[in-house]
Amino acid sequence: MADGGDSGEGRDSDELLEFDCPECGTHIVGEVSKCPKCGVEFVIEEVSEFLCQDCGTAVPADSDKCPKCGAVFEVLVTSEGAPPPIREPQAIPTQAPRAEAVIKEVSQSIVAEPAPATVAETPQDIEMRKQFPLLVEEVKPLLALAADYGIDVAEGRRYIDKAVKAGRQRDVVSAVRFVKDCLESVKLAIDERINRDVEYLEKLAEMAKKSGSDPAAIIDAIMNVKAKMEAGDPAGALAEGKVGRTEAERTTGKYIEANEICDTLERLIQNSERFYIDVRNARKLLNEARDAGQHGDWSMMGILARKGREELYGSLPEVMKGELKKAKGVLLDAKAEGMDVSALVKILKDAGVAFKRGNQEDALERLIEFKTEARHL
Repeated sequence: MADGGDSGEGRDSDELLEFDCPECGTHIVGEVSKCPKCGVEFVIEEVSEFLCQDCGTAVPADSDKCPKCGAVFEVLVTSEGAPPPIREPQAIPTQAPRAEAVIKEVSQSIVAEPAPATVAETPQDIEMRKQFPLLVEEVKPLLALAADYGIDVAEGRRYIDKAVKAGRQRDVVSAVRFVKDCLESVKLAIDERINRDVEYLEKLAEMAKKSGSDPAAIIDAIMNVKAKMEAGDPAGALAEGKVGRTEAERTTGKYIEANEICDTLERLIQNSERFYIDVRNARKLLNEARDAGQHGDWSMMGILARKGREELYGSLPEVMKGELKKAKGVLLDAKAEGMDVSALVKILKDAGVAFKRGNQEDALERLIEFKTEARHL
């Protein structure tokens, strides 16, 4: 990878780092901190090796022979007699430790490494140490489930970060409390998603009736979701919700697409209002889009919702620049007062990355998350 002092300007486009996200397979060009599609974070590591063209084995950059298949690597010589310039080995992106891996780290700190002998453990510490692995086993599958269904568990991840810090300091009570908070937060996020799925499927069943289609399969899916929830099976409930959505797409596909655009616009309007942005025209277009949907004109519903989003996108960049600058000031003030700003730094970085990529919705949500976290300092 080029030295950090390189501006990167004038660099050949074929020297850009290209790779596929190890989580969702999205093709990515350039150095990024996380996947633009699924959000998984990357750690960029320098690797001075290449792949053998015969067998695909990773070979050290200074080797002239493959250690596996024995293929000999030749150095091509140019017409001037000098070897061609060797391209610098590219960095290989690897998936950053997910929340489960972070939990493993704090678990090892607390369970595997008791407090030093010079520090006497209290009965509460001993009890907390026993509880910790049980909590870990309960939260890990829920985090994986949330990731599988794209459920936002940012708050839960922040609790895990705090648990890691407490674990490194051998603060067993705080670490266990933060993992409990994480567990409650993730459970709540999953439950809210399932409830939204049910409401959405009920709306789709109604739309199917209006279009003259049979909503029986959608209604069955709704009943199955509720049954799974009553049985304490959130994974099953989410899976049934997905089945119901698939059935609904066969009869109300255009409505689903238009409704998703409307929902996105509604969230954008709500978030924009928190920054005192004029949303009157965008809200007017949203209301007109919803009205078109009620009359079965789903194509017009989508067109009007897109216009509303474009209306807001025109005024957001300047506002976002100012809000990012304010957030940096808040962060610096908190740091000057000796507060732990590690969570704020990460959130603000995510907001900046989203803004640079033109993802205004995500940038706004991250700034709102920043404000919430700042109030908790």
